[in-house]
This record gives sequence, C-alpha cells and structure tokens, in this order.
Amino acid sequence: MTLELGAQLKELRTRDGRTQEEVASALGVTAQAVSRWECSACCPDIALLPSIANYFDVSIDRLFGYDIERKRKIDTLCEKLAEMNRENNGEDISMSECIRLAREGLLEFPGNPRVMLALADILYNAGYVRYGEFHLTDSEGYEIFDVERHRKYSEWQEAISLYERVIPLLDDGDEKFGAVNLLANLYAVTGETEKAAKLAERAPTMWNCREFLRIGGLSGKKRSEAFEDAVIALVQKLVQYMIHCEISRNTDSPAATAKTVAKALEIGDAVLGIGYRDDMALRAYLARIELFLADRLWESGDGDGAFEALDGALKRAKTVSDACAKSQPEYFPWFCVKGSRPDSIKDDSRWSEWVKRCSA
Repeated sequence: MTLELGAQLKELRTRDGRTQEEVASALGVTAQAVSRWECSACCPDIALLPSIANYFDVSIDRLFGYDIERKRKIDTLCEKLAEMNRENNGEDISMSECIRLAREGLLEFPGNPRVMLALADILYNAGYVRYGEFHLTDSEGYEIFDVERHRKYSEWQEAISLYERVIPLLDDGDEKFGAVNLLANLYAVTGETEKAAKLAERAPTMWNCREFLRIGGLSGKKRSEAFEDAVIALVQKLVQYMIHCEISRNTDSPAATAKTVAKALEIGDAVLGIGYRDDMALRAYLARIELFLADRLWESGDGDGAFEALDGALKRAKTVSDACAKSQPEYFPWFCVKGSRPDSIKDDSRWSEWVKRCSA
C-alpha cells in the first residue's frame, strides 16, 4: 500500500506540474517529507489524507490506486494506440486519427506516463511516415543527417519534449530503455549531438547488458544456452552495424556496400551453422539484409547478381515461414537511407516473376 501511495502522489504532482516544495507548503509539511512519501520510505499521517486528496482534487481511493476502472481504461487505450501505431509503421494509414486519440487520452489522464509515452512513440513514428529521414554527404564524403530539415518536423520536436518528461517517470526496463533509444535517435537526426552523448553516458556499457548479466548468474546447460543467446544477439547487431558503417563511408559506392553486405551475411550464416539453437528472428533478419544486397548489386549494374540475391532472400525467408516469404517484396530494399529511390529493378521482367514466387 505504501508503494502504491508513493507512486500515486508522484504521478499527481507531475500531472499538475508542481514541485515537492509547492506540495509541502500547501500541506504544511517539509519538502523532505513529500520526497519520502514519493519514495515510499514512509506514509503521510492518516489525518493528512483528506487534505492531500482535496489538494489534488481526487478521491482518497485514488491516492491508494484503487481506481481500477481508470487503470482498465488506460490499459485498453494504450493497447489500441500501440496497435494503431504498428499499423502505421512505414505507411500513413490512420496517423492523424492515432495522434488524435493519444491527445484525447492525455487530456483524460494528464501526466500519466504510459499515455505520454504512447503519444511520444506515435509522434516519433509520424515524423518518419509523413516526411522521412534524409541524409547528406559532408566534405569528407561521410553521411550526415539533414538536421535543418528534420528540425522542422513538429512531430519530432514534440516527441523529444515528451520523452524528456516521461523517461524520468519510468521504472528501469524495456519500456524505459526503448524510450531512451528513440530519444537518442531524435537527438541525432535533429543535430542535438551533445544531448545524445550525455544520454548515452548515463546508460550501462554493453558488458552490463541483459544478455551478459544472464550468463554471469547461471551455470551448466542454462549458462551454455545463455552464451548462445548472447552470441546470436551480438551477431545480429554486428551485421547491422557493419552495413550502417559502410553506408556512412560509401554513400555513392553501391558496389563497395554490396561487398560489405555479403561479408556480413557470411558472418550471420557462420553463426547459424555452428550448431547453436535455430534462431528464427536472425534468419528473418538475414533475409531482409539479402534484400538490401540485391538493391546494392542492382544499383552497381550487376542485374544478374541482384536477382540471385533476391532468390537467396526468398530462400532464407521460406525457412522462417510462408508469411515471411510473402512479405519480401514489401520490405525491399530494407536499408534505404537516402529517401525514395527509383525502383528501376521493378521494370525488369524477372521482378514480377520473383514476386509471384514469394506468394507461391
């Protein structure tokens, strides 16, 4: 009960934009007392509960988190918003409606971290869906973000503000670290590199990540399986970062990028071939990577190689599921970082034949 009361007091104070000192002054206690309540170190005197409830204009039941209906409504809303946001990933199907519902939810539940986070995630996605991420090349030939263009995205500016407000309210876990990751990306694309660096400095090193910590706490077969999980997670990120590194260094050299992508695929295949558990997520990821290899080969003038890569991507996808295979044309070319590109490969008669094989 103490834990619930502390969380409720902090949420209500944040909702109203009040400081601990302001709350303390209104209730005739010290700011330290309010801090201890919110940290659940102790509870307010029972005689203070009516005054606290009146101050925040809520019921005493609300202070103790007994408002079950409210929680149910928030759960339902956040689930719906997450589903709608996924549906709008990559294509504006109902982005405006999704934003409208999230804003209405925040009006109904002001200061609620889950609803704030939902709106931030939706606005983050809206920037990509409505405008896209654009890149330039600097004087040394390296890829850089078009920050001047990105700073004009009102959706991203609002998302940054929301993430900055909500992250301190979230408990450690996937939800919080996911928000930190998205905020870091928004800082990068809008040119706030110092803020991004400070955010990164507050995060644990890779040696303290979940996968590695699991290894340290296990033994026997479970420890061996944890090692496998860590290797698979590492290789997936390694493949991704190899490709991003090559893109940033060779924005105008599709042939050079194709060579790196091919090497990255070899690394992924090597890990899958060692005898570790068969990871379907990694297989699906490598299928997407081979789509990008096909794109880079096509852009370099190697049409035959491009269609060999498309067949390779389809072969990989079929080992995952029929749904994965059918989705291949939709995901092509996967790592497209320079905005829309002419889809000249689709004018080749082999493209339509490949699409048919994906659905076969």
